[in-house]
Amino acid sequence: MLKISKLYLIVLSVASLYLLSYAIARVTVFHTVENYTGVEGKGKPRQDYIAKKDRPAGEGWEYQFYLPVIKLEEGIVNFFHNI
Repeated sequence: MLKISKLYLIVLSVASLYLLSYAIARVTVFHTVENYTGVEGKGKPRQDYIAKKDRPAGEGWEYQFYLPVIKLEEGIVNFFHNI
């Protein structure tokens, strides 16, 4: 029983550190790029994506390291923007 609780504590700690480091990187390294397609009011819904500052999306080790959280954030933002 003690091993299981230690495992949960370790997993929770690692996940918390990962999310905290992403939050810091999101403020300092990444930014959101808004992408509108088509004629205003008649095109497809707005698509936002996250990229490193002054670089295209997908470039750099930071982007690859945080890719799961970036895709989750992009999905949530796009869902609420296109309701």
